[in-house]
Amino acid sequence: MSESIHQQNASHVFRLKEVLALYQRGIDAYLHRGNGHLPVMVQGIAVPKKGGKSVMGTWQYFIIEDRGLTFEAKAQSTVELLWNREARMAVLLGMASWGVKGLVPQVEILSVISEEEGRKVSRNEQLTKWEPYIRQQKRDVEVTFGQPRPSVGVLTSGAGEAWTDLCTPLAEYKDRIEICRIPVRVSDPESVGQGLRRIWETQPTPDLVVLTRGGGETVHDLDSDTLLQLVTQRPIPLLTAIGHTRDHLILDQLSDKSFATPRDCGLWLRDGLARARSRHQETQDAKVRKAHQELLELTGRYKQQEQELRRAHRQKVVLSIFFGATLVLLLSVYLGIL
Repeated sequence: MSESIHQQNASHVFRLKEVLALYQRGIDAYLHRGNGHLPVMVQGIAVPKKGGKSVMGTWQYFIIEDRGLTFEAKAQSTVELLWNREARMAVLLGMASWGVKGLVPQVEILSVISEEEGRKVSRNEQLTKWEPYIRQQKRDVEVTFGQPRPSVGVLTSGAGEAWTDLCTPLAEYKDRIEICRIPVRVSDPESVGQGLRRIWETQPTPDLVVLTRGGGETVHDLDSDTLLQLVTQRPIPLLTAIGHTRDHLILDQLSDKSFATPRDCGLWLRDGLARARSRHQETQDAKVRKAHQELLELTGRYKQQEQELRRAHRQKVVLSIFFGATLVLLLSVYLGIL
């Protein structure tokens, strides 16, 4: 390192590049001493660099961004970066040279760890990802009760309390609803997804699908991105009745209607069937009343026509007598003249 001695105070004078080199050595020493290793790991999003050249020789230049903060970075062209703003990544980096202009440090990316390998996505991040689908308009599930005998496919475990809790309130409506159980491993998102596809491919498809299970530690496994993506493509309405009142999944928010417990779903189905039966009875009663009213009107018209016929008959008799008397009178006059 070149240096010169200031003659007045005998202090060491360094050029800017040399100062940055010393500063770089200090940072390297701090990282090595404070963290016990070099390089260090950071998490962020790779953003293409705007303005200037993003690729120079074997180097690619970009920005590491995290919550509004940015940091210039570079990596060998052999390093595969994740150019996807929806997926964060963890990167291993080492301190590299400093840009003299603006004293902006740069970091060299040594390798990239994908999101799945590097960290678990937080619930808030997952909610943000699925928010557009959550905001989409839900299907009207009430129209199901307009069917003469609605059919419901129920995804649940082979022998679980959820199935019993859902069906018990429907005991008096067995003749008004068709329920088919599709056994799946409700703790396994892949098994649930296979069950959904199996229902959708069945002909005829049911009027709606209910996914139900109890609570438990594995209930949040159903918020798998693969299963959530499949649910957004559902061709028929989907209801969820998962866990207890304290469990509220993203899956619940994507479905067309959700219930806190399987029993709540069964009660909703029962009430819907009761309303449909009541509407059907009201319709039948209205038809009977209308038929009775039409009968009364027909009877009234018949009686009126009968009276008119009697009146016409009397008029006919009177006219016959009148014409007969007139004829007799004319005949008498004629004979008298003769």
